Amino acid sequence: MLAKIGEILIEERQITQDQLDHCLEYKKTNPKIRIGSILKHHNFINDYDLADCLSKQIKWKRFKDEYIPDYSVIEEIGLDYFCAHQIFPLKNGGTPSFVVSFIDDVEVTDFLKNYFGNKGVNFYIGAESDVRNALDVIILDQNRQKLLSEIESLKSEGMDSLASWLNGIINLAIITRSTDIHIEPTGKTTDIRFRIDGLLTPISCLKPEYIPKLANIILTKCKGNPCDYGIQDGRFDHEFIEMAKKVDVRFSQVPTIHGPSIVLRLLDKARASIPLESLGYSEHNQKLIDQAIIVPHGLILVTGPTGSGKSTTLSAVLNQIKSISKKILTIEDPVEITHSLMSQVEVEQSQNLTFGMAIRAFLRQDPNVILIGEIRDRETAEESMRAANTGLQIFSTLHTNDPISAILRLKDLGVDAVNISSCLVAVVSQRLVRKLCPFCKNSFVSIQYMLEPYEEKYLMQENQMLYKAHGCEHCHNGYLGRTVVAEVLLIDSEIKELIGRNTLGEIYTLLRKRETYKSMIDDMKLLILKGETSIEEAIRVLG
Repeated sequence: MLAKIGEILIEERQITQDQLDHCLEYKKTNPKIRIGSILKHHNFINDYDLADCLSKQIKWKRFKDEYIPDYSVIEEIGLDYFCAHQIFPLKNGGTPSFVVSFIDDVEVTDFLKNYFGNKGVNFYIGAESDVRNALDVIILDQNRQKLLSEIESLKSEGMDSLASWLNGIINLAIITRSTDIHIEPTGKTTDIRFRIDGLLTPISCLKPEYIPKLANIILTKCKGNPCDYGIQDGRFDHEFIEMAKKVDVRFSQVPTIHGPSIVLRLLDKARASIPLESLGYSEHNQKLIDQAIIVPHGLILVTGPTGSGKSTTLSAVLNQIKSISKKILTIEDPVEITHSLMSQVEVEQSQNLTFGMAIRAFLRQDPNVILIGEIRDRETAEESMRAANTGLQIFSTLHTNDPISAILRLKDLGVDAVNISSCLVAVVSQRLVRKLCPFCKNSFVSIQYMLEPYEEKYLMQENQMLYKAHGCEHCHNGYLGRTVVAEVLLIDSEIKELIGRNTLGEIYTLLRKRETYKSMIDDMKLLILKGETSIEEAIRVLG
């Protein structure tokens, strides 16, 4: 008889008995939901913890390598079957091999064993998110051109098909993993562009006369005023049935001389379950972040420009530290990712609900942890420090380029240097960088003296293997997905003293002397050495 999931997780010290009891109570009201899914919903475990547990339970090997699809098996059985059961057909020599998310679907595994009986079948356990993402890539390959063709066909049918056209455009954005859809009237046409892996990519065009009706359709969806083409914001839910994807769409409209310019931001609700260790931090930076977040009081900042993944990082951090014994409150503008075991509040200027006002109210709610979406003014900075001084764990973001700039920014906002030194625990500065496509990247050996100085600084060896983007049907101009580069500054006693004395320039000198300190450029060097990104991408992101 197989050991129960909960028993294995307790034995492995992944969860406590209290956490398991809480989830078992939850299951009584939702009996059809797997206990593993409930544990993940509350973020007591992540996908990888569960996959490791299932591997121990059923004695199947845990799959941790690259997901290369076996297209011959897909063609034989059908992609819909594998998507419906969350099973990935793996190219693995001549033996049919499958990575499985759920082990209780016995009929499916029996079917595959019988279907390939004379060849034998290999089964592996994979993390649900990895299997889902790998299947999504196949769906992308098979459906992108088809969907583009349907969109162009709907466009030619005129204004009557605009609602269906909009659904197709949002579905295409989901397939291409875009974060934003830009609908921009230019006078002679209306340009449609997607932000894919941080860069805007032209997708299609509409006749200029279509934009008023398209704006009306979107405004009706998000319960805005369809007669007003001025500044408006809103949101609506969208479901892409074929991929079983639900996204939260945030709408922003501003008036231009040619009509309303519209941006739709797509927030994938599955992002809420991304574990911290899956975001791509180097082992060095991961250890520093783990070290910072176990400090039970003080302020931790995540900094970087817009679109550098700050919200995703903080979401993953909160998932890691939350428990049924902690009270976590958040104030955000807006709430992008919803969580269990947290009370989340949105800024509402019309009701005078600001970041500063919310923090003051939170202090009367007996919290352990407070997340402040962004420190953008003096009031928020002062209230954040005040909350940190009361023994709470405070997390927030700043739009600065590096850790020292974050300290300078707090000083510019009027926070006393002594207060900063006593409250600040760590600063994580980060950027998102595109990853080279594993299917088509080209390698070559670099010779240091042949590179420009701005390229040479990213090398770790004199003659180093480098990789360039090429481009294929799997990727976007040679890149597929993004990862993070970061610089993590822990505020130790030496740095506290320098901050308190207002001698921030000496911090740079101190850090340069520490061989263990890794700058963001050092982190980028490591990605280039591993072949995960290119020097061209490093220059685009960091200069």
